[in-house]
Amino acid sequence: MTIKAFRQNFNEILSSVYPTVEIDSLFFELMEHVLNIGRAEIILNINTELNQDVQNDVVQFMNRLEKKEPIQYIIGQTSFAGIPIHLNRHVLIPRPETESLVYWIKSLEPDDLAILDICSGSGCIAFALENHIKAKVTAWDISNEALKVAKQTAASIGSNVSFSQVDILKQLQTQDRWDVIVSNPPYVLDEEKPQIHANVLEYEPHLALFTSKEDPIQFYRAVIQFAAMHLCPGGRLYFELNPNTAKAVISLLKTMDFIDIVVENDMQNQARMLAAKTKK
Repeated sequence: MTIKAFRQNFNEILSSVYPTVEIDSLFFELMEHVLNIGRAEIILNINTELNQDVQNDVVQFMNRLEKKEPIQYIIGQTSFAGIPIHLNRHVLIPRPETESLVYWIKSLEPDDLAILDICSGSGCIAFALENHIKAKVTAWDISNEALKVAKQTAASIGSNVSFSQVDILKQLQTQDRWDVIVSNPPYVLDEEKPQIHANVLEYEPHLALFTSKEDPIQFYRAVIQFAAMHLCPGGRLYFELNPNTAKAVISLLKTMDFIDIVVENDMQNQARMLAAKTKK
């Protein structure tokens, strides 16, 4: 089977599952991964025969795409802020909003800071901040499986991020302080489930997605309380927000004496990123 023949087969099988533009994007992403060549080279070699091992791989991957499994899990990685991040079903797929948070932090903070990333997941924020502002980064997550994935990325890119298994909802004993604390915690509300795409609900880890029905801002509360004690004077706390609970988070920050609270909107004009400072 040639690349061209596979592409025709790919389009026919997935036409009932994805829009045409997305099928095209998925095809090239899959072929780039399997053949380890760029899009231009794939087009130039469209009549090249695929060997049997490659054929077996691409057909298997196509079948997984037909079941709406995210391409990032199928190929086992994604790019985040220019960094190749390992992925599997134990970690969330990084979103563009989270990338925006990283670049926002970069625009506000100097180099050589000590940073703590709470609810780190794949470690994408930690790796990006280490890379973009030369920070010394510590990253915490409750999931040991997520930490294994993050450490895989660390090994492959030569990162010095320090990872630990920590439950932020439990009482923590540490004397350490940081210049910046950042968190993209679980924040999806139970009532928001019907609005979430089926492929997210079926494949991405609910532990990293959903917050408590009884206390929707429990993770924000825990991080704020910890940050109040462990940020350096004048240090900054950053969050990725759920627009539906943003006001409650801002109110809590004010009661905890955080100042200079700034909220940035996402591309849908929803409150998505927040920065707040401790007093000097």
